[in-house]
Amino acid sequence: MICRRTEDIDIIHSPLSQTYSADSQSLRVLIYRLPDTQWSLEVVDEAGTSTVWDDLFETDKQVLEEAFMAIESEGIGSFISKAHHEDKTAEPALLKALAQGKIQPTVQEVQDMMAPLSDADLAELDQFLLDGVDNDEAMTLDTLDGYLHAIAIGPQTIMPSQWLPKVWGEDSAVMPPMDNLEQFNNIMGLVMRHYNSIISAFQHKPPFVAPYWGIRKYETGVYEDAEGWAYGFTEGVALNRAAWKPLFDTAQGQQWYRPIGLLGEEAFSAEQDELTKTPPQREQLAQQIENSLVNIHAFWLPLRQAMYERETSQRLRTKVGRNEPCPCGSGKKFKKCCGSAAELH
Repeated sequence: MICRRTEDIDIIHSPLSQTYSADSQSLRVLIYRLPDTQWSLEVVDEAGTSTVWDDLFETDKQVLEEAFMAIESEGIGSFISKAHHEDKTAEPALLKALAQGKIQPTVQEVQDMMAPLSDADLAELDQFLLDGVDNDEAMTLDTLDGYLHAIAIGPQTIMPSQWLPKVWGEDSAVMPPMDNLEQFNNIMGLVMRHYNSIISAFQHKPPFVAPYWGIRKYETGVYEDAEGWAYGFTEGVALNRAAWKPLFDTAQGQQWYRPIGLLGEEAFSAEQDELTKTPPQREQLAQQIENSLVNIHAFWLPLRQAMYERETSQRLRTKVGRNEPCPCGSGKKFKKCCGSAAELH
């Protein structure tokens, strides 16, 4: 855990603190405590506006679960416009300091939350998935990478509480049993960093695409093996296949998805066996996937942005009070501005 001394206060930051990204927006989930207190939760948007929970938690694992549930139920847009914590007079000194921006993660810590996993990190996560999860349905590292790519670039924002159980097996909880809290913190941090780094890579112009799969040696040579990765991607699609239908209904979308479906689905097409019979055939399909991912991401991006804007608009309409400032920025009270039938903005 990270301990920083600020304004004569020793702040212990949990390694579960992380950046969560969706719909081209990011939130910082900050989990911290004083040496002799329970854990606090704060969610900070890109403008520096924070939401601080009044309740304290016994473990940082409980805090992270609370953050996931809150973002899932409220929607990421609700954290963008303003902080929900209004009772400033009742705040502890620590929370006041945080709300005033006196205690924030360093630039390096934020960059670390989004940084791609190192080779050592990938090896550690790979080993845990192979040996640390007592479930035959648990994903391997290449399958996990494909799964996270589908979630990151697909048509909807899917919360970690929805997709994490499938990583460890169909009937698993958000996280499998761990030997100790330190191991839990470490593995969760690796998974979320990998997910965030995929999202961050697609935000580059042009997108930086680097799907993770291995190679396999055959008598005829060494070839790329993307079947496990493709299966993971199809599992990500299966979380809500109906939402992907607009892509599958277009000729271009079918062509982009084709190499993934041929390698990852059990019964994708009548000619599937003939097209995937040899290692060179499968490698040729694998080499088409990067271009497919760029195009699939571009196909869904306008929808994801529109859904975010609509969600934000709906939340502004339902949550603003009649005597509060109008969200249009006019400076008038809502009831005298957009809340009045005589006004149109």
